[in-house]
Amino acid sequence: MSRPRQRVFSDSMNLCDRLLPTVDTHATLLSTLPDPMAYTPLFYGVLQSVIKASSHYPRVMEGLATALLNIHDALSRPSDPTLISNAVPHITKTYALIFFFLTEFMDWYVRRSTCQLLNMHSQDVYSEFHHLVLYIQLQARNLPWQHATMDVDEEMEDPYSPRALWEQSRLSQVGRRGKDRRIAAQNTITRRLIWEIQQDAEERTRYREGRDRLLAETLSSVREQLQPVSEQSSGIVCITTPPAPNIDTSSFEWSRGSKRRLGRLEIQSSSKHLQDFFDNDDQICDYKPDVKVVAEGNIVASLQQWATSSRSQALAVGGTQPTASLDPVALISACYASFARQARLPVISHFCTLPSQEAKGLNLHERGLIALTYSIIRQLIDWLPPVVDSDAVLDLSAERFRQLDGTLASWKAALSLVDTLLQSAPPLLVFIIDGLDAIHNPSTDGAIRELVRVLLTHTRRQPQGGLNGQGPTLLMKVLFTVTGGPSALVETMSEHTLILGESKPNQPTPSGSVLTSDLGAVMMNA
Repeated sequence: MSRPRQRVFSDSMNLCDRLLPTVDTHATLLSTLPDPMAYTPLFYGVLQSVIKASSHYPRVMEGLATALLNIHDALSRPSDPTLISNAVPHITKTYALIFFFLTEFMDWYVRRSTCQLLNMHSQDVYSEFHHLVLYIQLQARNLPWQHATMDVDEEMEDPYSPRALWEQSRLSQVGRRGKDRRIAAQNTITRRLIWEIQQDAEERTRYREGRDRLLAETLSSVREQLQPVSEQSSGIVCITTPPAPNIDTSSFEWSRGSKRRLGRLEIQSSSKHLQDFFDNDDQICDYKPDVKVVAEGNIVASLQQWATSSRSQALAVGGTQPTASLDPVALISACYASFARQARLPVISHFCTLPSQEAKGLNLHERGLIALTYSIIRQLIDWLPPVVDSDAVLDLSAERFRQLDGTLASWKAALSLVDTLLQSAPPLLVFIIDGLDAIHNPSTDGAIRELVRVLLTHTRRQPQGGLNGQGPTLLMKVLFTVTGGPSALVETMSEHTLILGESKPNQPTPSGSVLTSDLGAVMMNA
């Protein structure tokens, strides 16, 4: 496994290498505009600025470069230079849209930067501008040297759909100035919010109605990477709790008080300071598909039961200290997280590591715990609906986030926020946490137990405001992978466990402790 940033930076650099030769095309076409000495320096100045600003964020750079390459492919240069002089009106309209694209990108960049969101691994930057790039490609069809059959990724869409109305509103800003431009921009913001709300509702319906299929497909992909072995070479066994009914709280009367509607972007802005306490690269482990994951048969069976059960579950998998560079236990988490994201499942993941140095008042393990918890909070916010009702029960006001100062003095406030955010989780949620053993010591033992209990609690109850007893509104799968046996995890999960399988008596005990009494997998069913 490698750091994900290395691969993504490599991908974005390859795109930049392809982008460099396209510069001359723009210079040729811009020279035909009425005042080329005004527009050409402006174009290249803006282009240089957005590329430089994006260079530190590989996914942003990847999306920008992809958009610019697709725009260039739609332009090209004519073989007959005389055709250019006869196409000035069409070139002008095309570059009006290209300048608008650059304006929209800069606006998007500033908004994301303000909320500390540019490092997100889950963002698909190109999709944000796909329709705008498509419109530029369609406009480029009018250039006289283009063939009518030019390949354009055109999509059929209901012209009155929220997405289409948002795109139409966005394009209506082109050529407007002053008050008219401000009104068009405000209308675009409203149309976009309407589309985001509908899109979120459709995605949540997809998770709710297709979660069994989505989980089964993800497991199928994971199993192709597993290399089962019959002998128990690591002493791993499986423990589970018997199924328990969901705790439905919908029949109780809750005093919710007054409500205030908050946008997800507003909550992301309120929590942006949390980004200073963890590294986004710890949220994902770059899994290479050619790497096989070696696992005993009982682990494969436990993973299948955990992944496909219609109940919320928590599963812990433990192994001995790896002798090679690849940790087989961490590979399980990396593999499942990778394929879950490919299936577009809501995934919260973190691979715990110790920071390089202590902070004031915190040792390395405590800093690692804070990093894990704040990382979870920020990822949960990303899966909130576009608009959230904040009230006495589900309070997501800025005041709550301001309490979090990166110390254990605000630990209870952080834990409470994790609990609150889980109340608004999507109908399907996959939690993957690797390496709790790395941040476990006496100073973090109690806090880790509390965090694990919060997660387990949400595998056993409906979120407040659920479907009034009509089945669980949240199917939550929690996977822990650890090396050795951190008591904070083992004892908390073992409070209601049932041994499913264990090493045979005549098998030798493996060197090194694996969980407790050589237990390697613990499962908790809700």
